[in-house]
Amino acid sequence: MTKSRPLQYLGLLLLVAFACAVIFFPVGPTPKEQAFTVAMQVPKPWLQMIDPKKKLADEANAAMLKAFPEGQKLPGELVISTPGGIAADKSTVAAIEDRATTQEDARARARKILAALGTKFKGIKLAPETDAAIAQLPRTPILPLGQYAVFAPITKNGSPVPAVKLGLDLQGGVNLVLQVRKALFTYGFDKKLGTDAEARYQFTNRVREALQKSGDTKLGEADVNLATSGDNVLEVRTQAASRQEFEAQKATIEAALKSVSDVKFTLAREPQFFEPEKGQNGTAFSSGDLLNNMVEIVRSRVDKLGVSEPQIQAQPPDRIIVQLPGVNDPQQAVESVGKTAQLEIRLMPLTAEQVRDPNDSGNTLFRDKASGQLLSPEQVKATFPLIVSGADLKPKTTTGMAQNGEPAVFFELQPSGAGKFAQSTSQNKGRIMPIFLDERCISAPNINEPITGGSGQISGSMTLAEAGDLAVLLNSGALPAPIDIVENRTVSATLGQDSLTQSLRAGLIGIIAVMLFMIVFYRLPGVLSCFALTIYLVLNLAAFILLGGTLTLPGIAGFLLALAMSLDTNILIFERLKEEMAIQPNFASALRAAFARAWTAILDSHVTTLIAATVLFFLGTGPVKGFALTLGVGVLLSLFSAISVTRLFLWSIVRLGDKNKNLFAGSIAAPTATAAPL
Repeated sequence: MTKSRPLQYLGLLLLVAFACAVIFFPVGPTPKEQAFTVAMQVPKPWLQMIDPKKKLADEANAAMLKAFPEGQKLPGELVISTPGGIAADKSTVAAIEDRATTQEDARARARKILAALGTKFKGIKLAPETDAAIAQLPRTPILPLGQYAVFAPITKNGSPVPAVKLGLDLQGGVNLVLQVRKALFTYGFDKKLGTDAEARYQFTNRVREALQKSGDTKLGEADVNLATSGDNVLEVRTQAASRQEFEAQKATIEAALKSVSDVKFTLAREPQFFEPEKGQNGTAFSSGDLLNNMVEIVRSRVDKLGVSEPQIQAQPPDRIIVQLPGVNDPQQAVESVGKTAQLEIRLMPLTAEQVRDPNDSGNTLFRDKASGQLLSPEQVKATFPLIVSGADLKPKTTTGMAQNGEPAVFFELQPSGAGKFAQSTSQNKGRIMPIFLDERCISAPNINEPITGGSGQISGSMTLAEAGDLAVLLNSGALPAPIDIVENRTVSATLGQDSLTQSLRAGLIGIIAVMLFMIVFYRLPGVLSCFALTIYLVLNLAAFILLGGTLTLPGIAGFLLALAMSLDTNILIFERLKEEMAIQPNFASALRAAFARAWTAILDSHVTTLIAATVLFFLGTGPVKGFALTLGVGVLLSLFSAISVTRLFLWSIVRLGDKNKNLFAGSIAAPTATAAPL
C-alpha cells in the first residue's frame, strides 16, 4: 500500500490536470469555411461617390481585383443596403458577402476589403454589424484533432471561464411554444369585450364549455382564443384528422356557438383545413408523424440560426417547445422559426395589374383593371391557379445578385415541378406570375419567355440578409401545416446573468460554510475532506462537460444535492472511524474497519439516489433531464471521491493517528472493564 501510494498520487494528479483541461479548453468541430457579411458605411450616399454612368458593383470589383491577385478568393459583389426602407440612392450603407474559416481570418479579410475600397471611396469604415457577423464564426483552434479541435480558454475580464454550456435561464434567450394549426374556424361576434382580461377570459371559457357539451371529444380539447388580428374575432383551432372530420366539426361548432346566450356569431372567413403533405409512399402523415416531421423542419431552421445548444421537443398532440439560449434578436428567431414558408407561384389573368402596398414595401397587391377592385392575397390564392408550390423545390436554394444588381434568391425545381413550370410559362406569355410566401406576395414577375430549365429567381425589395433568411426558410422545407406561436417568453441576458451570479454566490457560500463545519467538527479528517471535495467538484464539472450537458438552474440544484451526498459519505466514514478508534488496537486497524463497515450504508444511499436520477432522466423533459444528469454524475463521482480520494488522503496520515488522536476530533473513549457484582 505504501509503495503504491506515489503512483496513486501521480494518477490522481494527471486525472485532475485532464479535468482542468476539459473545463477551460473547449472542444468543438474543426472550423469550416462559411459565409459572413462585411457591412460598410461612407460619409455620403454610395451612388453619389461614383460616376453616374458607371455601376457601383463594377467600381468595387475593379478595386478588389487589385487587392486580391489572381488565385486568391474574391469576395462577393458590393450591394447597397436599404435599412428601414430608405431609398437605394440615399443609402450610406452597403455590404459584401464573403467567406472565411475563423474570426481571425474574417477580420483580416474585412480589413483587406476595407483597404481596397478605401482607394475609391474616401472615408469608408466598417459598420457595427460587421463585428456581430464575425463574432458568429469560430475562433482559431490551438490543437486540431481531425473532425474536432481544441480551442484556447474563453476569458472574461482577463480571467479564463469554464467552457460550460449555459441554459436559457442562465444566459437569456427565447422560449417559444408552437402549435400546429390543422383546422381553423374564425368567427365574428357582436358582444363588446373591451380590454378587460377577466371579461375576455369568461367569454372564451363560455365558448369552451359549449364545445365540450357538443359531444365531440376533439372539440372539447379545441384551442379557443380571441384573435390578435382584430377586435371581436374568435378563433377555434382543432385537430381534424381528415377533410370529412373537418366538415363535421364545422357543423358541430356552428351549432355549439348558437347555444352561447346573448351572443350572435357570424363566419368571419372561410374555415381552413391544412392537409399534411404526402410521405414518400404517397400516403398522408399520421398525426404523430406530422408533429415529428415539423419538429425536424423547425430543428433545421434553428440550426441555421447558429444558436448554441437549442432544445426542441414535441409536446403531443399538437405543440412544439423551442428554447433558444443566447439569442440576442428574439424577433428574428420568432420569424425564422415561426414562418410556415409555404411558397406558391400562381398565375394571374391578363385583367390584373400590380399595385404597391402602401403599408408594406415588401408586399405586392393586385387590382382588377375592369372593376378597379383590390384583390386580397386570400382572394388571389383562392381564385387563381397554382403553378408550383414549396413542395416542388429542391433543397438547393442560394442567394446572389440579379442582373439589375439587386439581391436575389435562386431556386431549382424538382422534375415534376419543372415540367408544370415550363408548360405554364410557355402558354401564358405576358401574364403576371406572383410568388407568394405565406400571405405575402414577395415578387410578381411578368412571363416574358418560356422557362424550361427548371430554375428561377426571386428578387425585389430585399436586402442581402433578407435574401439569405428566405433561402434558409426554403431550403429547410415548408412546414406540412401552419403553426401559431402561442407563447413567446423572452429571458433577457441581464436576468440570466443575475440568475447565474446569484446561484454561484449562493453555492460558494454554502460550500465554504460546509467546509468550515467539516474542519471544526472533524479537525484533520475535515481538512482532508475539503481537499477531496475540491477534487470532486473539478471532476464533476469536467464529466458534465464531456457528456455535453447544458447547465440550468435545476442543474445547479442537482450539483448541490450531489455535493451533499459526497459530504454525507465522508461523514459516515468519519463517524465510524471515531467509534473504531475506541475499540481497535491501532489507527490503521480502525481506518480499515471504518471503511469496511460504512460501505454498506454508503452503497445503499447512492444506489437508491442513482435509481431516482435514472428514472428522472429517461422520463423527464427539459430542465428535469438537466437536474437528473448532474445528480447522477455527481452520485457516481461521490463514490469515487470517498472510496479513492478520501481513503488515499487518510492512509497518507495513518502514523499521525497513533501519535495524536486529538487531530481526529477526539475518539470515543474505550469502555473500561468493571467487576461483576456478586
